[in-house]
Amino acid sequence: MFYTDSHIHLHDCNPEIIKNVITNAKKNKVEAFVNVSSVPDDWYKVIEIAQKYSGVRAAIGVHPWCAENVFPHWDENLEKYLQKYPDLWVGECGIDRLKNPDTAIQEKVFLRQAELAKKYNRTLIVHAVKANEQIEKLFAYLPQKTIFHSFTGSKEWGKQIQSRGFYLGVNCTILNKKNADELLKNVDLNLLLLETDFPYQGKNTVFENKPSYLPLLAEKIAQANNCNTEKVAEKLWQNWLNLVDEREK
Repeated sequence: MFYTDSHIHLHDCNPEIIKNVITNAKKNKVEAFVNVSSVPDDWYKVIEIAQKYSGVRAAIGVHPWCAENVFPHWDENLEKYLQKYPDLWVGECGIDRLKNPDTAIQEKVFLRQAELAKKYNRTLIVHAVKANEQIEKLFAYLPQKTIFHSFTGSKEWGKQIQSRGFYLGVNCTILNKKNADELLKNVDLNLLLLETDFPYQGKNTVFENKPSYLPLLAEKIAQANNCNTEKVAEKLWQNWLNLVDEREK
């Protein structure tokens, strides 16, 4: 059984922590990581880490919190990186109405990133907060390989997302929900990924939100679905393989 942390921010940690996190994760069969940026200043940092550590890939994008402060021609730079690095993903990007209810700029920046992800056939990582209706109207603009990061929404919203063939990324904070078992029971395991968002977000009462604990989250998902952990792990790993380039499998 192997696992993937589909959303982590290693570049926001010092080098020693990065090394320890990856080493401990691999001891617990977490073999792949997506190191996700939020601002253009981070783009080359995440690429450098991906080049240094096996099993780490980079995703570069503009977080909705940063959308109003992007420099001119940011998208041209993003496209140049996508042209140079064929295994690069796009994100995280999206819409966050909790941070700023005036989302016109967020939407513009988000759609440009979705456009580039489609053009270069790259996976898109979406940050969506308090923006379900707005995001739903944009579904047609998203590439098929789209991940909704840190999902903790309703089972109805989860089904809407997955009905379009998009993936849900869940981390241990979903276990803080009172209806966590119901949420996990109603997700399509064929369109599910594990993540941590480390070093951000909190922890639940059982284990920490670190990559090395992802097998425990898989156990919780298995329990909610009345199946064994091996079956869940197999599906999760296959989901990862469905997202990476054919030549990397």
